[in-house]
Amino acid sequence: MSVEYARWLVAKSSYFLPEAPSIASFIEALRAGKWIADPATGDLTLLRFEGLRAEFAKVTGGYAIRTVDHTFGENVRAKLSATTESTPLVLTKEWLDHAEREELRLVWPVAPKAARPVLYPLFPEPSDAACTAATYTLEVHRALEYVVPMTDLFESIPTLCACGEELAFEWDDEELVPAFSDSTGIFAECEACSRTFDPTKGAARLGNPFDETTDEVRGGAAYRFALKVNLVSTSSLSAGPKLTFAPELVALVEKHFGRTFHEFGAAY
Repeated sequence: MSVEYARWLVAKSSYFLPEAPSIASFIEALRAGKWIADPATGDLTLLRFEGLRAEFAKVTGGYAIRTVDHTFGENVRAKLSATTESTPLVLTKEWLDHAEREELRLVWPVAPKAARPVLYPLFPEPSDAACTAATYTLEVHRALEYVVPMTDLFESIPTLCACGEELAFEWDDEELVPAFSDSTGIFAECEACSRTFDPTKGAARLGNPFDETTDEVRGGAAYRFALKVNLVSTSSLSAGPKLTFAPELVALVEKHFGRTFHEFGAAY
């Protein structure tokens, strides 16, 4: 039986939201560092693109998921098609800052045919066979409001504004098809008093899915920008509690954005 595992890399200053040019150059750094596929080198010929959303990545290696109005009833295929688009090979400020992409997941699927053309994003790296068989996505998340992954492992941070207004919210599935599924949100600014919300003024305990340990983290699991790995595997999770992002990948992220990041994960 497979295990799906997600891991997030989030700035310790969780209110951090980089500008579009910085995100665009970060994507170029990921491609240059061989963390995501480069169409110019033939990487895509070594990958399988299976499923409706993955098919959007056949040309450039990646696809984007955005929030849209829900007008599809129970038509799952229509929902997936409407929320998904191919990413341009070169991301621009105009494309990233378009009003329809205020909530955005940039996704690069990795399903190797044989040899894996990109570096494995987690550490320790499993055996060659398990590593080649590992299917995962590497994702860059960006949102104007805070995103909070839903899992029993993560406690909630205080979300009451100083004026008494509750800032936590849920995306209305009857009205929207959200980019960030299995997540709740926190408004970045209070509509009642215009105060900005800083998650790091509060703390929450985040649990490790492989043992019973927890860490108290300022800001909890809330973020507006994150790097995420979503992995479907069994043997590649053998490291259990010691599983982390690859140190070289963390170093690239921290150097590019000039700040420190922390990480947490959930299995389901």
